[in-house]
Amino acid sequence: MEAMKKGFLPLFAILGLLVITTVALFYFIKTKAPKAADSIQTQSAVSSPTPTPYVFQTYTPPILEEKDIYNVFMVGDSMTNALGPRGGTMSEFINELYKRHNIFVSIDNYAHGSANILDIDEQLNKQTTYWDSTFEPLLSREFDLILVESFGYNPLSEFGLEEGIKRQNQALVELMTTLVSTHPNSAVVFVATIAPSKEKYAQNILLNIPAEDRSRQAEERMTYIKNHISFAQSHNIPVINIYEKSLNQKGDGNLKYINPSDYIHPSAEGIDFIGHEIANFIYENQILPR
Repeated sequence: MEAMKKGFLPLFAILGLLVITTVALFYFIKTKAPKAADSIQTQSAVSSPTPTPYVFQTYTPPILEEKDIYNVFMVGDSMTNALGPRGGTMSEFINELYKRHNIFVSIDNYAHGSANILDIDEQLNKQTTYWDSTFEPLLSREFDLILVESFGYNPLSEFGLEEGIKRQNQALVELMTTLVSTHPNSAVVFVATIAPSKEKYAQNILLNIPAEDRSRQAEERMTYIKNHISFAQSHNIPVINIYEKSLNQKGDGNLKYINPSDYIHPSAEGIDFIGHEIANFIYENQILPR
């Protein structure tokens, strides 16, 4: 009997050691293992980074669906305002092209005189009254295409040319950021209007200004219009380059497109020219599908 007790002692010792080890391991795992909720929160934090605001870099035009009626909006300065609240003859030209496809194009012109590119927010966010037409804030409405004219006839002269061009580019980035963010399914096309005449710019308006000063003003406006074109080209934005087509053989604004009453705004022929160029570009490039 005494021998049997001595034989069981080592076995009891081993069993006791195993029990102690198991209990210790259990408490170790319990204190070190993460809670299920903590694990879920950690995974969620990794898979959901803080979103960053969209900033325009390059333009990818959306693919528009073909419709029976398209809505086109225009923004710009007095050069675009001159086309009329509903696009005037431009509306006639573009609807003459699209009617063979049983499509109607509606035009609302938000452009107004004396506006520069820094005034664009007003045309986007405020109600616009134009003669007998009143338009609700542009961004509050749906549209298929927006035409962005250069605002070049109202340059940012107060900043100097270098800083003014820099601000123009910044404003265009902000504009494209807004348009793409708020209306991702709407197309954006830039428009470069007719060129001014360095020879006769504002001849009947700025009566006490030397000819060389008026010429410099025309050149400044040309610089802003050309920068509008360059911005579009470098950011993959379609651009209707009426400016280059309106130059004469000397590289100056063709006087037949300029109103002789002030030598600033488009003449009747100039308005028709602008309307034809915009309508043909939209139709030929199927900016509005047909």
